Amino acid sequence: MGIRTKLVIAFAGLLLIVAVVGGLSVHTLNESSLAIERILRENFDTVAACDHMKVALERLDRQAELCLWEYRPEVCKQSQPVMDEFDQNLRFQQGNVTVPGEQDLNDRLTESWKGYSRDLGTFYQLSNLAERREFYRHRLLPRSQEVREAAQKIIELNLNNMVAVDGQAQQRAAQTRKAMFFLLFIGIGLGVGFTVLAGPAILRPIARLTRSVREIQQGNLDLVVNVHSQDEIGQLGEAINRMAASLREFRRSDQAHLLRTQRSTQLALDSLSEAVAICSPDGKIELANDVARRLFGLAPESTVDETGNEKISQIFWRVSRQERPYRPKGYEGAIQIFIKEEEHFFLPQAIPIFDQERQLAGVTLMLTDVTLLRHLDEVKTGLISTVSHELKTPLTSIRLAIHVLLNEKLGPLSPQQMELLVTAREDSDRLYRVIEDLLDISRIESGQAEIRLQPVNVEELILQATDKMRPAFRDHGIAFTITVAPDVPRVLADPSRLQLVFDNLLSNTLKYTRIGGEVTVKAQLDDSMVRFSVEDTGIGIAPEFLPRIFEKFFRVPGQEQISSGLGLTIAKEIVEAHGGAIEVASQPGKGTKFSFTVKAVHESGSDLL
Repeated sequence: MGIRTKLVIAFAGLLLIVAVVGGLSVHTLNESSLAIERILRENFDTVAACDHMKVALERLDRQAELCLWEYRPEVCKQSQPVMDEFDQNLRFQQGNVTVPGEQDLNDRLTESWKGYSRDLGTFYQLSNLAERREFYRHRLLPRSQEVREAAQKIIELNLNNMVAVDGQAQQRAAQTRKAMFFLLFIGIGLGVGFTVLAGPAILRPIARLTRSVREIQQGNLDLVVNVHSQDEIGQLGEAINRMAASLREFRRSDQAHLLRTQRSTQLALDSLSEAVAICSPDGKIELANDVARRLFGLAPESTVDETGNEKISQIFWRVSRQERPYRPKGYEGAIQIFIKEEEHFFLPQAIPIFDQERQLAGVTLMLTDVTLLRHLDEVKTGLISTVSHELKTPLTSIRLAIHVLLNEKLGPLSPQQMELLVTAREDSDRLYRVIEDLLDISRIESGQAEIRLQPVNVEELILQATDKMRPAFRDHGIAFTITVAPDVPRVLADPSRLQLVFDNLLSNTLKYTRIGGEVTVKAQLDDSMVRFSVEDTGIGIAPEFLPRIFEKFFRVPGQEQISSGLGLTIAKEIVEAHGGAIEVASQPGKGTKFSFTVKAVHESGSDLL
């Protein structure tokens, strides 16, 4: 006999008891609820009708009182709708007699109302006010009291009947509960008997299977389940034995494959010159090559925090929390270490690893030796600075000599000589600006250019930076507007440095915006920063050139080459020195928009976080 047949036979009696108890409960509850609902509805309708009659009677009495001291014929006309309302409720009550003794009370109410109606008509016909007051006290008020008492007795009779019906409902519910408890006890008894009898046949094999599965879960794949029957439980035991055998085979093959993969991965990592470590989301180091272990202490089975390098720990937890790669923009983020008393710099990078469900599975740390590159960058910067300084002195002498010659202090010049000297002056001025730009970049990159931060009013900053450019825009026929949002706070900035940023951006708009175009300078709050933007309707920049627009000496091909290609680089360095960022967006033929951010300031003057 299969376990399904055993369960069906064992539970058949329980199902029958449940069906009987459920059917009886539904039938009894339906009958009780319908009877109670009908009786309560009829009694409630009677109570409501009598209450409405009492309200109408009160209104008639108040209207009669208005005519005791003066003659008011309009009141008699107002009483008729109220009497019609009383008659309507009385007719309803006469057709809704449901309680023994209610008919007699209805007849008494009807007779009292007829007498009241006649007396009320007589009351309004009396013209003498004294007679009317006398009639009201001795005839009309007693009649009104009789009607009110009759209506109240009908209300009390129906309310008492509603209480009695509630008692009947409780009695029927008690009887139903007894029957249900009786059948419930029988069902419980059968259930207990089934548990006692069926336990050894069903529950014990299931308990053995549960223990076996738990041991397999813990890694005991050599376990064999003893099968004593051919029912579903026996078949399940055989399936578990086959599963354990398959898992044993998979374990042997997977262990070998995993070992080969781990060794290959370790050999690949050890062949890299960079320090590489793979960490779990909780910071445990799972794999690391020889460079990472030897130079940074990133040993497997340890944690990132145990390496003692605070910067590596900060980078790891930042990537683990934000789930975004960390790639420093320059050599400023390099980590300094000493190898055999020699200074070395390693540039850290961190890349998150995701599984198929985009959940963080780990983080890869890479540290690249940039000592030579950093040294070459310093040499390049120093060379540019030195050459620029060396060129600046003779160039100044050349410019002075050209200026003296152009002023004809040493004698008159022919037109051809004048033209050559003017050309030489323009070329020398252009070369002088290039040298100044190179020196500015060199000072900013080396940290020699001091940034003096102070709270600055945004509107004043923009006005000071744009005042000297307004005549040039006006002369070129270009509309120039400034828009400052009303909620913009002050910014923490060096006004002289930001003025240089505006000079470079506005010079570009002036060069590449046609006559009749428009240039707009805006400032608005952007989270904890203030965003400045310079937007024009000029010729625009092709999308393929936008990523290189801030590179040194880069000039967009095809455009008139009238600049050194250093202005935007200087603007970028100044903005980043302020803790902000600069961006560009452009569409060819429609215009270009440069925007940069600067830290906003609290009312107290501290940085917004």
